[in-house]
Amino acid sequence: MKRALRTVKLIWYALLPSGGGVPSPVEPGGVRRCDPADIRGGMGLYLDASGELRLFVPSCRGLAAPFVLFRLKREGFSRCSVRITEGGLLIQARR
Repeated sequence: MKRALRTVKLIWYALLPSGGGVPSPVEPGGVRRCDPADIRGGMGLYLDASGELRLFVPSCRGLAAPFVLFRLKREGFSRCSVRITEGGLLIQARR
C-alpha cells in the first residue's frame, strides 16, 4: 500500500506546476534520494555543477515514469530517463 500511495503522490506533484524552492545541489556523479514532495519546488533545484540531475525516489512504481518525464521536459531538461530499479525510480536528465 505504501508504494501505491508514494506513486500517486509522485504523479500528483509531477502534474502540478513547480513552485519556488531553495537549490540543493548534489556533488557531481552523486544520486540524491528524495521523496515525491521534494520535486514540488522544481527538479532544477537538484542539478550538480555540470548540469546533470540524478534523483532516486524509493518505493515508487514505474507507473509514475511518464508523468515524471512530462515534468522534466516541461522544465527544459533533455536526455531524460526514468529507470525502474529494485527499490524505486532512478531519474536522470541534463539541462
